[in-house]
Amino acid sequence: MPNEPTFVLDACALLRLLQDEPGADRVHSLLTGASAGKHRVFMHLINLGEVIYIIAKEVGWEVSQRKKAEIGLLPLHVLSFSEPLFWKAVELKSHHPMSYADCFAAAAAIKERATLLTSDPEFQSVKHLVNVEPI
Repeated sequence: MPNEPTFVLDACALLRLLQDEPGADRVHSLLTGASAGKHRVFMHLINLGEVIYIIAKEVGWEVSQRKKAEIGLLPLHVLSFSEPLFWKAVELKSHHPMSYADCFAAAAAIKERATLLTSDPEFQSVKHLVNVEPI
């Protein structure tokens, strides 16, 4: 459906859900809606990798691999690398004070014409390019 609402999660948003932190209810609601076909939810592969390495650093590699399998069951479309998206992320990094991984989330949101869900204040620098929903 071309007019269905679309969202992109950054690593912080998915971690909020996985760690049951403030904002987890909003992420859960979006994923429930995606299961029902009300909208689409995306995440770039580099941001998913960020989630997994953060979990691994906090509680170990084995736990991170179990979480990766659980995440794989979510109605979350993982965007892989494409050259246009890659170069958009590079362009964003050259103009905005953001982490390189965050530039991939922003580039994905721009590509998908999506609302970017995050708890990271770094995205304020691109809010003129993409709709940012803080959680």
